[in-house]
Amino acid sequence: MSRNHNEFISDEGSGIVGFVLVAPLVVAIFIGVGQIAMLVADKSVLTSAAVIGARTASAADATNADGRSAVLKVLASRSSGFKPESINVTQTRNQDFTYVSVSVTRKVELPFLGRKILITGRARAIDEASL
Repeated sequence: MSRNHNEFISDEGSGIVGFVLVAPLVVAIFIGVGQIAMLVADKSVLTSAAVIGARTASAADATNADGRSAVLKVLASRSSGFKPESINVTQTRNQDFTYVSVSVTRKVELPFLGRKILITGRARAIDEASL
């Protein structure tokens, strides 16, 4: 009696093998998307803090120190562990106007890649005192 070769081929267990091969890739993609989402959120907070700091420092009766403290308040509202690497508030004269520029830098760790990177939020506003 001869047996057909197809009788020995079975699809049982192939779903598990496919899952074992694809699952690490899917997990890595989800972790990567999560890391990118956290970077975008941190960048957004830094940019918002810089904008509020520049607007505060550009008020006619405000100083650069007022802008710096406004930046710190915004960052503190995120969480107590959200600390900036540096905050720079400067005034520059360009043609007829004086601009207040704020730059906020924070070091962010990417655990999935094992690296730290610097992200920066920047903003600029016209100083009302120069108008």
